[in-house]
Amino acid sequence: MSQQITVVGLGNYSLEELPLGIYRTLQSADKVYARTIEHPVVNELKEVNWESFDYIYEKHDHFIDVYNEIVDTLIDKSRNEEVIYAVPGDPMVAETTTQFLLETDAQVKILGGKSFLDDMFRAIKIDPNDGLTLLDGTNLEEKMLNIRTNTIITQVYDQMVASDVKVTLMERYPDEHIVSLVTNARLGEADVITCPLYEMDHHASLSNLTSLFVPKITDDNEMYNDFQYLEKTIDTLVSEDGCPWDKVQTHETLKRYIIEEAFELIEAIDEDDIDHMIEELGDVLLQVMLHSAIGKKEGYFDIREIVGVLTSKMVRRHPHVFGEEKADSLDDLHEIWQKEKQKEGKVKREKLEKIFADYFLKLYDKTKLDSLNEKELKALINRGDLKL
Repeated sequence: MSQQITVVGLGNYSLEELPLGIYRTLQSADKVYARTIEHPVVNELKEVNWESFDYIYEKHDHFIDVYNEIVDTLIDKSRNEEVIYAVPGDPMVAETTTQFLLETDAQVKILGGKSFLDDMFRAIKIDPNDGLTLLDGTNLEEKMLNIRTNTIITQVYDQMVASDVKVTLMERYPDEHIVSLVTNARLGEADVITCPLYEMDHHASLSNLTSLFVPKITDDNEMYNDFQYLEKTIDTLVSEDGCPWDKVQTHETLKRYIIEEAFELIEAIDEDDIDHMIEELGDVLLQVMLHSAIGKKEGYFDIREIVGVLTSKMVRRHPHVFGEEKADSLDDLHEIWQKEKQKEGKVKREKLEKIFADYFLKLYDKTKLDSLNEKELKALINRGDLKL
């Protein structure tokens, strides 16, 4: 039977701030496994028999592999001995190995140390009650970012990580957005460098005690590329206090505009004009947002339901991508789609919309070929002389 694994938090700083109970646990242990030897407490308690996992970091290119090997090693050791495992800070704050251990069947006990967050809040003078996102700089993706809340990014320990973090942040934040690099966030001793986002990887004073503070965006003009802000904007337009035109629209009155915008997009595609395509794709999206805002106002549906139904359908109809099905040809793909549609209870029907689309595209091509302007096209239609 495996022995208990006790995860001990060393806090962030020196021995003088280590709780007495944790100090006694370390002193009484035959051996203490440490995620890293690079910590003030480890350096000060030289009488403790430390065994560091720093060598595992040197074996792997990715942190996920490092953490998995550390956890596997601890579990293996626990089969023959009671394990004391020491980590920086608080074991339950930004410590991946703790979470991995808790996901196993191992007996895990947590002895908390002081988290860096309290001192971080004091160093940058923020109240976490205003909203806070905590992220790992070594595993940062754009989809994790929330520009509406303050964000702290840990593990910004060298220029390479800082550069990767900067590039990811610049997908959502303006280049000039002011951020703060905080090293050794101890009250009265923190080294805080405040700079524009685009400069954050230009500073040499990065270490394993460095975190990045990214303030939330408060300027509405900087939120124009945010989907939730778009939703809020369209909701405002169709509200009772909104635009006189938008607020009286219905699903019925908007029908023609999706056709108009689709043809304007086709024109932009034919022109191979990227800026024009972006504008026209926005106008097509506007039609979706208007219909969803009206649905929300009437209490029937909103954009999240639309997105949910669409995503569900895409995953369901692509089992060859998201499931176990195989599709080696277009025939295989067609067969898969037909099976999935049958499962959905879709009844085969006449595809009139395909005929309309073919007809209108041919009509569109003809008007382009004949270089007809708006006035001439209307005249031909009114006389009934427009033929394919």
